[in-house]
Amino acid sequence: MRTLLFSLLLVGCDVATQQTRRTCPVEVVVTAPTAPLETGWTVTDLTGSMPLTEVRFFEGRVLVARWNPMELLISTAHAHPGHYQAGASMAEVLVPLELDLSKRDVLPWADANAVTGSYGSARLGFGTVRVRGTAVKADQTIRFDTGPLTLGKPLEGIRFEHEMDTSGGRVRLEVDKHGSTAGADGVITFDPASVAFNGFDRGVTDSGSYRFTWQPN
Repeated sequence: MRTLLFSLLLVGCDVATQQTRRTCPVEVVVTAPTAPLETGWTVTDLTGSMPLTEVRFFEGRVLVARWNPMELLISTAHAHPGHYQAGASMAEVLVPLELDLSKRDVLPWADANAVTGSYGSARLGFGTVRVRGTAVKADQTIRFDTGPLTLGKPLEGIRFEHEMDTSGGRVRLEVDKHGSTAGADGVITFDPASVAFNGFDRGVTDSGSYRFTWQPN
C-alpha cells in the first residue's frame, strides 16, 4: 500500500509540473537616442543594420542586471550578468532578421517555439553590425561610419523574467541605439584599433542595450 501511495504521489507531481508546448510571436523595435553621449556629441540620422541571427530563452535568471535608462546614456557603462547559468531551454527563434536601425516601427520577427513555465533570461545571436550617422557638438558636425563589427559569439544573460502560460501575447525586444553608437567621438571612420571602435563594440555587446518584455493581447 505504501509503495502504491508513493507511486501515485510521483505521478501527481509529474502532472503538476508538466509543460505545455505553444508558440508566441516575437517582435523588435528600435529606440532612438534622446540625449547627448558622455563625450558631448549628439547623434542623429542613424542608419545601418543589425542582423539578428537567433534568440533563445532560458529558465535561468540573471542575478545582476538592471534596466535603468539613465545608465544607457553613459557610454563607459557595460552591464555584465553576475553568476549566471542559463538552465533549461524554454523557447527559440532560429529565423534570421535584418534589423534596420533607421526604422521606429515595431517589426515582427517570427513565432517562437516555446513551452510554458518560468522564464528568466535570453540569448541573442548577431551577424555583422555596422552603423552610420551624424554627430554634432557645439559648432562641429561630422558624418561617421563605425565600420563592420562581427561578434564571435551570442550575447547571453539578457533579462527576461516571465511566467509563460497559454494566454495570448507576444515577446517584444527593444534595442537601444545609444548602445550601438557609444563610440561616436568625432572620428569620421572608426579604426578597429581605436577607442571609438572599442566603445562601439562595448555598446553593442552591453546586455543593458536590449530589453525583453511580455506584451499581453
